[in-house]
Amino acid sequence: FFRKMDAIVNQILQTKKTELEQLKKYLDTHSTTLKNNPSPINNAIGVLEPSKHSLGICYILYVKAQANPPDAQFLLQCEAFLDSYNATQIRDLCPDKFAFVVHRYSELLRQGGTPQRGIVRLSKVINTFCLSSDCLSPVHPDFVMLCLVAKNYKVARRVIDRTIFEIDPKKMGVTPRDLLLYYYYSSMIWIGLKMWDKAYEFSQTAITVPCTALSAIMVEAFKKFVVTSLITRGKMDALPKQCSNIVQRHIKKYAPAYMDFATAYSKRETDKMKELLTKHQEVFVQDHNLGIIEQAMSKYLEQAIQRLTSTYLTLSLSDIAANVHLESPKHAEQILVKMIQHGELAACINQKDGMVSFTDNPSGKGLMDNVEEEIEAAQKNCSAS
Repeated sequence: FFRKMDAIVNQILQTKKTELEQLKKYLDTHSTTLKNNPSPINNAIGVLEPSKHSLGICYILYVKAQANPPDAQFLLQCEAFLDSYNATQIRDLCPDKFAFVVHRYSELLRQGGTPQRGIVRLSKVINTFCLSSDCLSPVHPDFVMLCLVAKNYKVARRVIDRTIFEIDPKKMGVTPRDLLLYYYYSSMIWIGLKMWDKAYEFSQTAITVPCTALSAIMVEAFKKFVVTSLITRGKMDALPKQCSNIVQRHIKKYAPAYMDFATAYSKRETDKMKELLTKHQEVFVQDHNLGIIEQAMSKYLEQAIQRLTSTYLTLSLSDIAANVHLESPKHAEQILVKMIQHGELAACINQKDGMVSFTDNPSGKGLMDNVEEEIEAAQKNCSAS
């Protein structure tokens, strides 16, 4: 086998730039040799230069990536390759194998608890692999996933903030799964940043990715879509027309807890929502969605208070608590203080008689200065409670 391996290495070394297509065919023919005898491969990688022999190294790493688990040198070899690979060779000749190597590399970093190790590297790979900033590559979902696991949301935002216009499976090796994962992981980044409109937009895009069967990822993206639509729209939006037929017909049955909660939310059944939050808490925790469900609940209460401003000019904290089904006037005051501070509500709280006056200043500018004393007093009361 060592002679066969030497022959493969020599073929890689001797191949000219104009003969790369022939080298690809040669490597395809000898892939079984590489796969069945992996031990001398490390020596082969050692004599090849990533900038010159990217095609050959990618094939070798592709074979190593299929081992379960790959050997201890795999991560370092991937990093040396990714740091100085020839993007043109990879993009033109083996984007699918390159994608597999990057997916395996990223997954090993996630499993090993070292996602930060690959973030900067994959960010650079995206820039070199893509011909333009509006192009989606198979590296995108891995990069976003590592940022998500590392909770490095701001770095991810630099990439996911770019509008994607070009998706070319043949040229870039992008699969529908890559597309789905990219928009799903990105929606979770936006959730982490509490940018709900973006989270809604990306989860909506995720569930419109064409499919012939429902995957677990698609179902999880749908759950994010349901909750973010409640937060941003005040109700569950209808499924986009672009969704595949199987999504239109069957996906709701895989998220019954979310559908129950969304129905109660849309009907403004506050007590029912609280009941469902308790009933389905275990499901929401298992799905890692309890946090955004609670955000939806908080948003619902704020929306309920906002609706009162269209009917009343003045209302007591007790009346607000009763109307919105809050535990106490103190709870109503806490929500009001938060909304005033965030510029979401124009109102003035009278600490002496517990009356709230709503104004016609939607921006809240100037109002905060006028009621500074009231807010500070309310904060002290909130802290003491």
